[in-house]
Amino acid sequence: MKDYFFLILFLNIIKIIYSERTLAFVYEHVRHGARAPSSGYNSYFVNGTDEYGVNWKYDGELSAIGKRQHYLLGVRNRLKYGKEGLGLIDFTKFDPREILIHATEYNRTHQSINSELYGMYLNYKEETLNQEEKSYYMVNTDYMKNSDPELLNEIESHLVKIDNQVNDGSIPVFNIKPFPPNRIFLVDRCTKLDQYRDEKVGKKVREYYDEFERRFAKNFTNFFNHTEYFRDYNKMKSITDHFICDYDNKKDLTNVTNSGINLTEFLDFSKRFYGNFIFDWFIDEYTSGLEETHLMQDLIGYMERRMEFRKQNKEEKNKASYKAPKMVMDCGHDTTVGPIARYMSSAFNIDYHKFCEFACNVYYELYEEDGKYTVDYYLDDERLIHQMEFSEFKQKMESKYWNDTFAAQFCGKEEDTYIGKKSKKKQKIEGNISLLLGIAILSITLFLIFLSSAVIMFVRVRDIEKKFDENKLVNEELKGSEMPILD
Repeated sequence: MKDYFFLILFLNIIKIIYSERTLAFVYEHVRHGARAPSSGYNSYFVNGTDEYGVNWKYDGELSAIGKRQHYLLGVRNRLKYGKEGLGLIDFTKFDPREILIHATEYNRTHQSINSELYGMYLNYKEETLNQEEKSYYMVNTDYMKNSDPELLNEIESHLVKIDNQVNDGSIPVFNIKPFPPNRIFLVDRCTKLDQYRDEKVGKKVREYYDEFERRFAKNFTNFFNHTEYFRDYNKMKSITDHFICDYDNKKDLTNVTNSGINLTEFLDFSKRFYGNFIFDWFIDEYTSGLEETHLMQDLIGYMERRMEFRKQNKEEKNKASYKAPKMVMDCGHDTTVGPIARYMSSAFNIDYHKFCEFACNVYYELYEEDGKYTVDYYLDDERLIHQMEFSEFKQKMESKYWNDTFAAQFCGKEEDTYIGKKSKKKQKIEGNISLLLGIAILSITLFLIFLSSAVIMFVRVRDIEKKFDENKLVNEELKGSEMPILD
């Protein structure tokens, strides 16, 4: 019996050693890289200058540091998932069937994901032309011979220079698509959420106001004289977010230190305040389900289609199709990555990082091992789930889904909220005030007309009586001319 136990143990060890865990699919969702401060959401950004006197050429655009952050993420992907690593994708050539790419409609997200792709396809160049392809000229050639032969000669000299290359050897332009509908920012359309947020987070936000007042407000006014902003939520988001932008982009903050503020301490406060906005106000462990259900359903769908494809193509498992790509790359914001991390924390009882740095990211890796599929999950390259069977992973993900009917009931209508009721009551009062004001103006006008008429009549009657008194003959004549009483 003892020998049998050791034999089983030995066989299991051998199985573990020689078991091949093959990467089948990767999903990445990443925040854009470091950027300039943004003037959105009632923030303080006047003529390109932020709260700290730092001038930026552009509003909210990706910085050079932000591009570099994503380039290095791309290098990470190439080393981990390419030939040098797990062998999922050959990054020496670009196959549009292998990677599906989404980005929000901002310059900074498109520039970020492009920088990342440059790092992934580091050595890839456009394929060269054969002799027949090389001889094909542009449509304009025949017309330019007569209209502008000098320009045509310059173009042809450039063609000679690049020889059989497509476009001087550059990498291809990648197909970056928008997110499908109802995938991100769903909470922005949830009417009752502000009431829920106020009830859940209002006290904590006021504690942050008090901390700022106690530790920084006095010195802060030395270079920013707007104390009314220190208890305005949007303005405090601006004050903290813009400081992080300046700090991470290595801007000169001498005027801040000269005012007596410790940069490290204020950075810590700024990240806690803004982290509270992302992980507790924008969404929390509960409302992350409202925000993430559709996107997480997509994730499960990607994985299932990839598994089905590999099942149907047993001899060529590592190939891809447009419907079953090997990798999906989504580029968004702290308000898209943060809710995913919060959702995962809720569904799997795991940690989430309290602040979503520039280029913060999550990765889901799907592996095939001994005919079964398992999942690894990373947050900023900290592995928080390891080798969880796909069926269990899917079950836990689905346990936090919100169906659309429940979401609609939760979000309700504006009049269902106390904020909405106040608004409706205010609108009703304002409407009644307008009506009453109109009635009052009309009444006063009519009264003034009546008063004027009465005064005029009184004056005329008095004049007639005066004439009667002055001329008794007329008075007698008038009396005689009265109509007789008929019996």
